[in-house]
Amino acid sequence: MSGYFKLVDAHDGAFRIKLISGDGALMAVSAMFPTKEAAAAGIEQLREIAGTGPVVDHSKDADVVADANRNRAKAS
Repeated sequence: MSGYFKLVDAHDGAFRIKLISGDGALMAVSAMFPTKEAAAAGIEQLREIAGTGPVVDHSKDADVVADANRNRAKAS
């Protein structure tokens, strides 16, 4: 099974999106959205970003990801 977006209630009547992996693990939790409509729009935005957005690594070993990306590009 592939992963999925789970729309859940948050406090104060707001909503959050949870990204669940194919094996059921929680991968990410969104900011709060004031309405279900706003959360649905957030899911569409997440789909767009996930499909086209670059990885911006701010971790202490960021050069490892940069090297892997360069090596992947060379192999293409």
